[in-house]
Amino acid sequence: MSQAPFQIELADISIGLTDRYGLLKSHCKEYLTSKPPLFTVSVSDEEIRRTMSLGDEQMQNDPALSELVCVYRAICKTLPRYGVFLFHCAAIEFEGKAYLFSAPSGTGKSTHIRLWRECFGNRISIINGDKPLLRPEKDGSITVFSSPWAGKEGWQRKCAYPLGGLCFLRQGERNEICALDSGQSGRLILKQILFPSDADALKSTLTFADTLAASVPVFSLACTISKEAALMSFSAMTGEQV
Repeated sequence: MSQAPFQIELADISIGLTDRYGLLKSHCKEYLTSKPPLFTVSVSDEEIRRTMSLGDEQMQNDPALSELVCVYRAICKTLPRYGVFLFHCAAIEFEGKAYLFSAPSGTGKSTHIRLWRECFGNRISIINGDKPLLRPEKDGSITVFSSPWAGKEGWQRKCAYPLGGLCFLRQGERNEICALDSGQSGRLILKQILFPSDADALKSTLTFADTLAASVPVFSLACTISKEAALMSFSAMTGEQV
């Protein structure tokens, strides 16, 4: 049975939601707001059933989990109208700046973040483990926001930081890092963005991809599961030698 409508705030935007199963509101508890919504999201029973059928065993048996997936997908397809974009990556903070690690699922983003934390301890904090939101600013910078959707580990805290760098990870037999030009990084960025069906939102999303490619240093890291790999990406992205 649906619960009373409520609002959450993501990237300074208030969004209206309705919780069918009692999980959605508790999942978003850190992001609740009383601000009137700029837009409202609802998903159909058919969307939930379809997502259940395509999910893992746990998803197939839990419509509440399916609703979480459907709702965030719908939110992220609407946010480009307001200049905010989902980027599939893990985001961490170091000395007031956000650093992003992107790769196909299963490549080792979470492992690489753990290695940064092992190397640098409390100097590092996690913004979001899988699905942060990015907003280009008028001055050419990009702000990284967390959300309650954060991957299987659930690593997130409500916060926002300016973007300092982006690194694409891939598994390798040895550790090697190189800087990418805007064309190289643009092609990789497009693979990690959710594309909306709305024409205006799609146009904004493509413009965002170009902006992200040009806004900060972007690197490609072939890495092993080692502290050496974390130290290498840290030095390249932050400019601080270790």
